[in-house]
Amino acid sequence: MNSVILVEDNTNLRTTLKKLLSILGYEVIRVYENGSQAKADLHENPIDAHLLITDFFMPKMNADEMIKSISSNERYKDIQYIVMSGFEIDTIINRFPKDSGIKFLTKPFKVDDLGRLLQ
Repeated sequence: MNSVILVEDNTNLRTTLKKLLSILGYEVIRVYENGSQAKADLHENPIDAHLLITDFFMPKMNADEMIKSISSNERYKDIQYIVMSGFEIDTIINRFPKDSGIKFLTKPFKVDDLGRLLQ
């Protein structure tokens, strides 16, 4: 089973995504409310994961800064990252290196949209 780290500041969306990912065959092994919390905990308490799904705009630390820090750790260098946002996605995409391999998802999204990114 593929393991997922989920970073989302909206409680309802966090709960919904956990359930949806479970239905799609993924196990959410860590959940964080913001990028700062995820960055600190993943550096202090490393885990093996296949995927990190995160909102972009969050209190304390946005996804670009968090992913830059987390992916500098050898353990998280090759995991897949999916960044979600309800804002103009092109602006968000430009905050990441072109060759980063990061996938992007515009909120609100359909289950099929998420499913396609997970393939």
